[in-house]
Amino acid sequence: MKILFLVPPELLPLESSVPKALEGGKGYYPKLGLLSVAAQYERATGDRPVFIDCPPEGVTLDDLLRRVREIQPGMVAMSIMTFNLLDALHTSRKLKEIDSRIRVCLGGPHVNLYPRETLAQPEVDFVVFGEGEYIFTRLIAALETGNSSPEHLRSIRGLGWKFDGIPHINPDETELVDLNQLTYPARHLVDLSKYQHIIGEGRQFFTLQATRGCPAACTFCDIRQTPFRTRSPESVVGEIEAMVGMGVDDMFFVDDTITIDKKNLMATLDLMIRRGLKIHFKISARVDTVNEELLKKLRQAGCYRIHYGIESATPRHLKYLQKGQTPEKIERACRMTREAGIGFFAYMMIGIPHETREEMFQTVEFAKRLKPDYAQFSICTPYPKTELYFQMLSEGILEEDYWQKFAESPSPGFKIRFWNKDFTEEELRQIQDECHARFYRSPSYLMKQIGKVRSWSDFTAKARMGTRILTSRLGL
Repeated sequence: MKILFLVPPELLPLESSVPKALEGGKGYYPKLGLLSVAAQYERATGDRPVFIDCPPEGVTLDDLLRRVREIQPGMVAMSIMTFNLLDALHTSRKLKEIDSRIRVCLGGPHVNLYPRETLAQPEVDFVVFGEGEYIFTRLIAALETGNSSPEHLRSIRGLGWKFDGIPHINPDETELVDLNQLTYPARHLVDLSKYQHIIGEGRQFFTLQATRGCPAACTFCDIRQTPFRTRSPESVVGEIEAMVGMGVDDMFFVDDTITIDKKNLMATLDLMIRRGLKIHFKISARVDTVNEELLKKLRQAGCYRIHYGIESATPRHLKYLQKGQTPEKIERACRMTREAGIGFFAYMMIGIPHETREEMFQTVEFAKRLKPDYAQFSICTPYPKTELYFQMLSEGILEEDYWQKFAESPSPGFKIRFWNKDFTEEELRQIQDECHARFYRSPSYLMKQIGKVRSWSDFTAKARMGTRILTSRLGL
């Protein structure tokens, strides 16, 4: 059976809490989870699947359908978030129109939240929920050996399937994947040159993941208080060496908080240094998980930027979001980061419940004092099945579980709802634009960025980012 791993064309995406001018404006990130599933399938079967990532490759729906006619896959696998569920379902319908024998399997964050609802969609034949690397391979093995009876499919944990059109959801797979046993994501299946980040440091960008999970309790996060696991330094550095051999010189660790286990991270950095790896990279971290020793080692190994989830300048809002940090801790971590010679990206949030307009602009002034390389002001949005969303329902701000309704009956007319009931969506969007304008038009910020320009290409990349932000404010 020919397997096609697919990232569908972006035709019906949902809006997000990020300004429209910045959506997709930072470049394309590879779908690392789907590449990992593809790698496990290839290792287990010896068969080379096809991988098509439509957005960075510029593949339209018509282009895709032509290629599918040539490939003739028996199974199309997609990893989806709620934001591209409509794209996945629309593409699945079109695929089945040209060949009704094609089976569609969906996995990823949306399926993890809504496995039963996703499987109920007529375009979907299978769903994989949880960590999908082994589950998907077991499914394909069952189909290819002809052992796809209901009795056998019921034995595959983490699988949803249909028999005579009736959906069946198996129990969860409770055994967590040993990350050190996974083979490296199948980067050889994609064109690395299609992935880039306009504010990166190197010539060729790609991502990797050294940990999974996060023990933090942030109420707006969908992986809140999930088991945290690490890979060994040898495994991580071996993957980095393989990436360098493919021409990658700029990496982003997509781990939610790689700095949770400082000892393991320090050992990884030491090994990178000992092996003389010349590579630029960036990470994400909490401000309460870094110290001077770790920051110094990160810089020595090639780290040029840390993405910090800072959110707010106001202690009561930080407490409301259960961030577990204070403005003082934030300022200290950002100061240490600058002193270590590492830049940072500040993720800020406005429109938090009960937040006033004045407090939102105080967050902008706080961001200015922190002196990040970049800041992004998103609107507080309760996403599906997060603690923040459950609070929203319990407080009666919403009369119904509208994410649940969307999962059951996805439609293009769906609108994301913000929480701060003192402002309309239009008002929050206007305040968001003003926050970005106040930050990026600050004379001190502009002078700092001009002083840090290393080359013409660096200048043009930053200019493109700034233009997107400022034209968003002007409505251009």
